[in-house]
Amino acid sequence: MKPPRIVIVGGGPAGMVLAYQLVTNGVPVRVLERHPDFEREFRGELLQAPVVEALERAGLFAALLERGQALPDIERVMYVGKRRTVRVPGPREKGAVVSQPGMLALLHEQCLRHPHYRLDFGATVLDAVQEEGRVVALRTRRDGVEERVDGDLFIVCNGRNSHLRKSCGLETEQFETTADALWLRFDLSDAPETLPTSLQVHMFGKGRVVVFQPSTRHRLHVAYSEPGDLNRLRKDLPELRRRLLPTVPEALQPHVARKLDEETEWQVLRILVDRVTRWHAPGVLFLGDAAHTMSPSGGQGLNLAIKDTFVAANHLLDALREDRPLDAAVFQRIQDERQPEVDRVQAGQTRAGQMVLKPLGVLHLMFTLLGAVMALAGKKMQGAAEPAIEPRYFIA
Repeated sequence: MKPPRIVIVGGGPAGMVLAYQLVTNGVPVRVLERHPDFEREFRGELLQAPVVEALERAGLFAALLERGQALPDIERVMYVGKRRTVRVPGPREKGAVVSQPGMLALLHEQCLRHPHYRLDFGATVLDAVQEEGRVVALRTRRDGVEERVDGDLFIVCNGRNSHLRKSCGLETEQFETTADALWLRFDLSDAPETLPTSLQVHMFGKGRVVVFQPSTRHRLHVAYSEPGDLNRLRKDLPELRRRLLPTVPEALQPHVARKLDEETEWQVLRILVDRVTRWHAPGVLFLGDAAHTMSPSGGQGLNLAIKDTFVAANHLLDALREDRPLDAAVFQRIQDERQPEVDRVQAGQTRAGQMVLKPLGVLHLMFTLLGAVMALAGKKMQGAAEPAIEPRYFIA
């Protein structure tokens, strides 16, 4: 049986991890990526332990470490306020910070070993082409030239609020969210010893949350979130300094103060939590943020998207090996397996968004009491356990 032609929309982590699994198992894949390369705007970098373990089994994590594209043993720690007098209870799990461009480039290199792989940079997907109610092609533009890209299955991994949702007739459900986030990036190669060894989330009450994350190449990422117009705040440098600098840990404060200027790399990220009620239509499957957009809270979006690809590859490749069609039944099994974790995480992000709006004193009291109750009970705060995902086709 001739393998199907699979077209993946989006060469981000979800698209490239899925391409790697399919290509290395003999399935022809064409990836359409609108950026000219893998260097792109700010993206999530914190990989949770299960994803890191999968990369390790495939031999990819060792390669990332060797190239200086990963920081191992990074723990996400949450605090109330700046002085860290209260540590928010929660499971202590160490993951890794991984450079997205570095990881994507490595996956691309591995896929290029196979003749049935192709990646088109600078390819903007304009719309889906449907015939008799089924997506059979995509209209794209590359270097000013429009093209029709045909395929047997289209998998959309192009991130939040994908415009293909509407053209494929998918309905969207949106949840209440927190304030947007201003992401800043600082080069601390002149003071690498000051970089934190964990990802620190500080909650200051009334919706103000500040995240400090170490990154590769001695970079520091700072995400500042509070209600209001963050685009206007970024353009008012004295006011931004007045609000941000008091939240910065003492060891970092002089360096951030010295480097926070008009040339600082920045991006305002609109916080959005939504999902499509059905992840698929005839001929097309949506995964990751394209199916269920997450807020940056907890670095969940990146990890859920990659887990989506593990489950998708398992079901798609099982079907191909058993000569079953890649149809709605297969797509629905993928969604059914992933939906419980997505629902739980989105519900948690919605609750967290309401919680951080409380005044600082209330937050401090809430977590102090919670910590005392947990200690008395002799338990750690754990989320509902999700079944372990075994990426059967994620191989070296």
